[in-house]
Amino acid sequence: MDFPNASNISSVFGVVAPVLIGVAFLWVVLRTESRHVLISRLWQLVHGKQEISDPQVRAFVDEQTSLISFRMFAGVPVASLEEAHQLIEWTKRNGVQMRTLSVCGELFDTALRQVKVHKLPSRFSQGWRLFGFFTSVLIGCLSVIGVFSSQSLLSLKSTERYFWASPTEVKPLWPLRAAALDITHCSQTVSANASRTTFSEQEVGILCDVLKSATAPEFMKKTLSDQRWSLILLIAFALWFSWLGLFAWAAGFAAHNLAKRRIDPSLPGSQLSLDLSS
Repeated sequence: MDFPNASNISSVFGVVAPVLIGVAFLWVVLRTESRHVLISRLWQLVHGKQEISDPQVRAFVDEQTSLISFRMFAGVPVASLEEAHQLIEWTKRNGVQMRTLSVCGELFDTALRQVKVHKLPSRFSQGWRLFGFFTSVLIGCLSVIGVFSSQSLLSLKSTERYFWASPTEVKPLWPLRAAALDITHCSQTVSANASRTTFSEQEVGILCDVLKSATAPEFMKKTLSDQRWSLILLIAFALWFSWLGLFAWAAGFAAHNLAKRRIDPSLPGSQLSLDLSS
């Protein structure tokens, strides 16, 4: 499989666009924890924009729409519209950003309006999350560099020596400043090439045979294409793990800071059952 280029981007986009739309709908369902949006769209396709005649049913649908809208825009999975109203009032009274509660995620109890202290991650756990995030970012950056490289990474089975390869030359993976073995150098003695490139004499002999082979260019091209596709998959995984690591750390950080404020979870004129077990 050849590496994608500008000539086939338009055709690929025709396939990718519907997939992206489907992923967007899936994200909305996961964020709102409801299929209300999809059902509402299907209802409009069948009945158009005609309003529901029964007032109680219409009120129920409107309430569900408002609840889903709050979950979507606030990112906080409240159980009811009344809970959403109370949470809005509580955040305004105490100067708490709704975004903070969204970042806290499952570490914040929306019904009790308090941090689940017993679930707060330790400093050690937070450190590991940051380490995982930066490691994933580093792997992703190195993979991006590798995608645009014109050389593929290969190894010799006989010596397990790794090297960079192109149709006309090979270069040791280590040390970094080692000289490359070009196909034109294969006319020189094996010992001279070995001392200049840090390859052993056995490796020089094998690599020169490979470079002079008629199938070498096609083999290098296929290997480079396979390597690029593998790196693209690695970039996708790195993005996914870095996303998980960053948001897991951010949730713990935000929840710790919110817990330190020791804000009263109650509202004037309302009764609240506190979670004494935490």
